[in-house]
Amino acid sequence: MKKLPAKAAAPERRVKSRRRDEVAPDFGDLVENAVDGILVHRNFRPLYANQAMARLFGYNAVDQLLALPLLRPLIPSDSWARMEQDYDDLVHDRRPSFITRLRALHKDGHEIWLAVTQRVVKWQGEKAVCLTAIDISTQMEVEQNLLETEQHLRSILEILPQPIYIARRSDGQLLYVNRKTCLLFQQRTNQLLKCKSTDFFVDPKERDDLLQLFETLHDIRDVEVKMKTTSGREFTAEMAAIAVDYAGQAGILVALNDVSQRKQLEAELLQQANTDGLTGTSNRRHFLNQAEQEIRRSRRFARPMSVLMMDVDHFKKINDNHGHAVGDAVLQSVVKRALESLRQSDFLGRIGGEEFAVILPETDLNAATEAAERLRVHIAERALVAERAAIPVTTSIGVAQLAATDGTIDDVLHRADTALYRAKHNGRNRVEVSA
Repeated sequence: MKKLPAKAAAPERRVKSRRRDEVAPDFGDLVENAVDGILVHRNFRPLYANQAMARLFGYNAVDQLLALPLLRPLIPSDSWARMEQDYDDLVHDRRPSFITRLRALHKDGHEIWLAVTQRVVKWQGEKAVCLTAIDISTQMEVEQNLLETEQHLRSILEILPQPIYIARRSDGQLLYVNRKTCLLFQQRTNQLLKCKSTDFFVDPKERDDLLQLFETLHDIRDVEVKMKTTSGREFTAEMAAIAVDYAGQAGILVALNDVSQRKQLEAELLQQANTDGLTGTSNRRHFLNQAEQEIRRSRRFARPMSVLMMDVDHFKKINDNHGHAVGDAVLQSVVKRALESLRQSDFLGRIGGEEFAVILPETDLNAATEAAERLRVHIAERALVAERAAIPVTTSIGVAQLAATDGTIDDVLHRADTALYRAKHNGRNRVEVSA
């Protein structure tokens, strides 16, 4: 049998060993060429500094920095007490390593700002303090400018005659309030700054809706909102809002104007414009406006509507026999009894003199006639007592239903008025229906 050739032996693998100092970084070189300034001192006597630290303070060479007997020329005099306390706390283990901002002095005398890390190290077997520093002068200048801008903004806002506050955009937390805001919400500044803007809204959802609108439009002008003070007093405010950055946070500057008194005055003026001063019911102009609206609604939904025309019987005789004061009392009594008899949906107005009209929504001619009869009876069932005399008060009423041929309220009122005169002609104190 032919022998197979012997298998060749595998070549011996030789691993080349590498010395540790060949793979480990040169820490000395890393420190010397670090971007951050590094300085080691003991009792403020410099022991070591790298080139970056020398450049921070304006020295051309490290030796110039190390030649200082103490670090005093690098630190403003008003910071020495703090530096000495920090040093004692570190070397006596009363404080761990820490990072702080530090004012320092450049070689040419101007101030610089450093972000400094201070830690305890062993230097030749004894404790020393190592400082690692970077220049943050530009950052501090930006922050100072922002602070001055915010202070200027606060000064402006403080003298404005209207309440203004700044709320954080994310959650409504108040960041600033001026004096007028404190007066409006009846709280001191420190108390208000614990609040959120939602605390001021009668309905917090209204604030959420406004914020959603703000996110779309980026400002709000002359929006009316219902707000409340910390004591619970509700008021109407006109609001304007714009986006601002305040104290490094995205905020919303809100200006308020309490318009409660103005709204009340407007309501009173509207009431006066729409109301008969003697009887308190609607005047002619307001009644006719309401009647036209009811006609449009009736025709839109194909629903019946009727009107009444009512006149106080023998009113001139009452005035002549008892005087105008009694005549006024009679008209007021008629209105009071009419409101007691009519439905809440019915609308009463004084058309002129002793003449009144009533709108009866959702009412056909038969139902309107029944309502008119009830009204007539209720007014006549009790005499008015005045000047120690019982004065009978009766009314004549005409009824008409809105017809397809009626163009305006005047048309249906004219037919009801015709029925009214027929009632007066037929003896008064009765109801007549339009043909």
